[in-house]
Amino acid sequence: MRTDLALESKTRIADCPGIREEKEEKDDIQITRIDVLDHDAAQRLDKPIGRYVTISAAPVSFMEQDRREAIAKCLSVELRAMASSVDSALVIGLGNRYVTADALGTKTAEYVLVTRHIHMHMENYLPEGTPVTSSFCANVLGVTGMETAEVVSALTERIQPDIVILIDSLAAASVEHIGCVIQCNDSGIAPGSGVGNFRTMLTKDLLHVPVIALGVPTVVSAETIVRESGANAVDLAKCGDLIVAPKDIDAIVRDLSRVLSDAVNLMLFGDLYPALEKLLR
Repeated sequence: MRTDLALESKTRIADCPGIREEKEEKDDIQITRIDVLDHDAAQRLDKPIGRYVTISAAPVSFMEQDRREAIAKCLSVELRAMASSVDSALVIGLGNRYVTADALGTKTAEYVLVTRHIHMHMENYLPEGTPVTSSFCANVLGVTGMETAEVVSALTERIQPDIVILIDSLAAASVEHIGCVIQCNDSGIAPGSGVGNFRTMLTKDLLHVPVIALGVPTVVSAETIVRESGANAVDLAKCGDLIVAPKDIDAIVRDLSRVLSDAVNLMLFGDLYPALEKLLR
């Protein structure tokens, strides 16, 4: 199964001159930054040229409010480093809101503070310097009959934000990364690619504005689980295309959607976030 995590892809290849990696640790939070610098490295890693930042913590950290806040602050710093000053942003929640393991993007987008309508009708109501933000939950092709790329492209052309932030559930190649690894990148995302359902990739070239993709692995293939247990080829063949999610996936998605939305809000609004949250909630 293909992995959405650059961190996992990096472990499968030998040293490559076109890949730069650095690691940092803050308390119990591990940060890994991987820069894919050229086309040869991109091909070997199976990831487009760009920066990939992974934030990892113990699963229990996402269950505790104070640790979730620390992770969100750490993630917001990495997001800000990928985008300079942002006066307007369009946040897109990807995935199928009716399938719990695929609902991370849509649930996160619902918690992002939106201000575009207030700027249009009651601008004096907002603190000076408040960015113009919009949020949209893009459902899947089977529900809407429209490719995600068509919908996001049309919205971006109409709203003309400074940046598009895409949020989606990811697929991992290791069970231990489910629900406890956050990845963000500036190269875009191909919805569904981690489970072999490749759609048009959402990138800066397609949308004509900078793009940040953000997500957490919520599923893994059954084949991966069986392989990690040391099974033989016959057992692997029986797995087929089965995709597995944890039994507490609803709680994982609930907690992680708040971590990601807090990080995005902190990235966009900075010190204004606490006051705007009280004002707009």
